Amino acid sequence: MKGLITCLCIVSAFHASAKPLTGPDLLDKVISHPGSYSQVCDVMMAKSEIPYRAFTLSDANGASFSQANLRLMEANREAVITATRARLLAIDFTKNPTPPKEDPLPEENNDGSLYGNDPTTLNPLLLALILELKATEALPELLAVEEKLVQQIAAAKENASAPVPLVDGWFVAEEPSADEEEKADRSERHHTLFQARNAQRDLVIIMQMLLRDKKYPPALKDSIETAYQKKMQALAKEEGWEKFLPSWSAADDEMEYIEKSPSGVYHKVERVIEIPYTRESRDEVRAVAEQWVKEHP
Repeated sequence: MKGLITCLCIVSAFHASAKPLTGPDLLDKVISHPGSYSQVCDVMMAKSEIPYRAFTLSDANGASFSQANLRLMEANREAVITATRARLLAIDFTKNPTPPKEDPLPEENNDGSLYGNDPTTLNPLLLALILELKATEALPELLAVEEKLVQQIAAAKENASAPVPLVDGWFVAEEPSADEEEKADRSERHHTLFQARNAQRDLVIIMQMLLRDKKYPPALKDSIETAYQKKMQALAKEEGWEKFLPSWSAADDEMEYIEKSPSGVYHKVERVIEIPYTRESRDEVRAVAEQWVKEHP
């Protein structure tokens, strides 16, 4: 009995002395080992001009946050967001991503690859975390990193010797060109730049998604939202959804609208409606985000 008590005291002392994870530690943990993994069966494709995917992120590596990690993030929201904001500003687009080790204790595994992303990079899991936590607080940093990425993409396009900005976790295949010779000549540099451009589109659309979730009036009437509604209304008419929720509009929840439709219709939509990318729409989203930041210091 005395030995058992001694052991219990040692264990208790160990747990008492164990330090809780800091915000940066938590961020590293959930990005490196998000906890839920699924096999990717279909390659995500994008046209050469890379339209917006409204309203989803261009992610196809099968990794997502487990329920345990989601609870951990929510319970430490302020610390995680503070760390995320600092991490966004520290991203170095010249740094090669370092693949994390396999998750030794995955919570959910459906034949997927047991790894997340390099937590020091710009990656889809970092953006997914911002969405999960509805972190409008990170809009200033999202604006800054998007502008930085745009500048480096432009420099790489204009100068063949300029470094291509490096991101981690975007695995989007470019749709075949009508010119097969052109397709064959595409270099590794071209593919790397293509993934960076996908990441840039996601930075724009995540700002739109954050403000749309807040039902921020300027975000509900900009050109991306207008184009999305037009396409959704056309699809609703085509699929016969109007009878399920005839009053649907920008301020309503389109997921509720879809769920009221016949079984199987959701899979035809998957909340992915392509909207052509333009520099004007990008600038418009940035202006709306900047307006929000000024109104919510």
